[in-house]
Amino acid sequence: MSINRSVSSDRTDLRRKILDAAMLAFQEHGIKAVTMSDIASQLSISKRTLYEIYANKEDLLFECVCDHDKQMKMQLQEVNGKNGNAMDILIHFIKINIENSSKTNPLFFSDLHKYPKVMAYINSRNENSREDSIGFMKRGVEEGFFRDDVNYDLVNLMAEVFMKHVMDTKLYKIYPLSEIISNVILFMLRGFCTEKGLERLQHLTT
Repeated sequence: MSINRSVSSDRTDLRRKILDAAMLAFQEHGIKAVTMSDIASQLSISKRTLYEIYANKEDLLFECVCDHDKQMKMQLQEVNGKNGNAMDILIHFIKINIENSSKTNPLFFSDLHKYPKVMAYINSRNENSREDSIGFMKRGVEEGFFRDDVNYDLVNLMAEVFMKHVMDTKLYKIYPLSEIISNVILFMLRGFCTEKGLERLQHLTT
């Protein structure tokens, strides 16, 4: 039993190392430019070992994207657990996205479209999070940070349409995604903040 647990633990640790190394490589160089051999070599493991865990690069990329989302969710839950409010959580979410996108090669985003399984997951994730987003904005209204005279269904839809346009037109190749988020998304956020919300926004972004 102890041997089995040890083997299982070793495999879990290896999966963690693979995910971390692969995601970093994908973000730095783009997905297409990184091969399974590159990842195996970086971790000093055999290709056979890598393929025993991930059958192909799309499976690995899929797991990387899912893991990234899981880590993001955990960070937001941590902020919420520290007596966080809607504004604090939203700004933390935006800051994480700005930081991540500033370190990500634009090729990563354009390469994503070549992997149907990953794109299907991303599209499904975005659709499923729509209701959560609306609930989150209502929480901000109740806490006094967001205005109560705004149609947040429309706001949420416009944000989705805008980001889809950015991805479809590959606008991130002209303007860094971090700049797009900080200029456009934060500008939209200011539009539905109350005075209390603007004060908190100013405090969190300076």
